[in-house]
Amino acid sequence: MVNIKRKTWIYALFLMIVIFALNPLLVNAEGLKVFDEANLLTEEDIISLDAEANNLSNIYNMDIIIVTTNDANGKTSREYADDYFDYNGFGLGEERDGILFLVDMDNREAYISTSGLGIRYLTDQRIEDILDSVFDSGLSDGDYYGATLGFLSGTKMYLESGIPSDQYSEDEGVGAGNKLTFMETIMGLLAGTTGAGGFFLRTKSKYKMKNPVKPLTFRNNSIINLTSNDDELVDTITTHRIIPKASSNSSSSGRSTTHKSSSGRTHGGGGRKF
Repeated sequence: MVNIKRKTWIYALFLMIVIFALNPLLVNAEGLKVFDEANLLTEEDIISLDAEANNLSNIYNMDIIIVTTNDANGKTSREYADDYFDYNGFGLGEERDGILFLVDMDNREAYISTSGLGIRYLTDQRIEDILDSVFDSGLSDGDYYGATLGFLSGTKMYLESGIPSDQYSEDEGVGAGNKLTFMETIMGLLAGTTGAGGFFLRTKSKYKMKNPVKPLTFRNNSIINLTSNDDELVDTITTHRIIPKASSNSSSSGRSTTHKSSSGRTHGGGGRKF
């Protein structure tokens, strides 16, 4: 009986040691932000990137996720990034706030997917700027660690800057269904031409005189008085003014274009081939 109790305590103690030993690994797995499925990064790279991504996630209370893949399962980069974010349960809060950076070796594209507050922080223009940083940091040259650091650096800068004062979200489908078809265009032109022609004929008939008056003999009834009028330049004043160039993206700098993913959730984002 004593031996049985002793063995039970030994097993219990062993189990506790195993649980405490594995606890750090479980915590790290739960907070993992880097998923290098394409094996583009070293272990040291992953540890460094994961630490920075976790730091940003904790400060701004949103998931900052990094993914690489060799197989997009027949999806576009946008579809793969959105689905990876949605179906793996990423995103914090009710709006599933987060940002995912994908290096898609299958489609040869770098893509940024945004959700919740991530959509508001990273407008279309900001995403393009971050992608500039990604490519300038070596993506096209195969420096995937440097490219990911470029993503984190650009994202951190805009998270620190806050949500732009002119930010607004607009679904990419707005206005897409309002385009006229070819037949609608032809019918519209015909209707417009017919209406304008009818109005012209009615107006002309109203002003047409049945017994028109004979025109005047203008040559015999004209009086011409030619006088000379000379202008003299007294002084000149020259004023110089610098006209600032209009920014090409000033009207859309705050826009975040959104779309629906396969899960039905709203995402923003943008990508670029390499």
